[in-house]
Amino acid sequence: MNVREEVHEQILEILKDAKFPINTMEELIATLPEGLDTTCRIGDVEVTAAEARSLITEKDFPFKDAKHIADLMVERAGL
Repeated sequence: MNVREEVHEQILEILKDAKFPINTMEELIATLPEGLDTTCRIGDVEVTAAEARSLITEKDFPFKDAKHIADLMVERAGL
């Protein structure tokens, strides 16, 4: 599995219990298990939700499912 796929899968796992649609940044943060401290880890690299937050804008909402968020995040992260 490459880095893009691994990050995508981690995002899907993090959001597996989220209720959709998610309409605002506040709703998205509230769905994360550890809020803005929720972390994706690949090898020795860690990225928190707080750091990744800049990849999403208010114009991106609403999100219809976890795949929609994961697709957007890996694309905007340049993975």
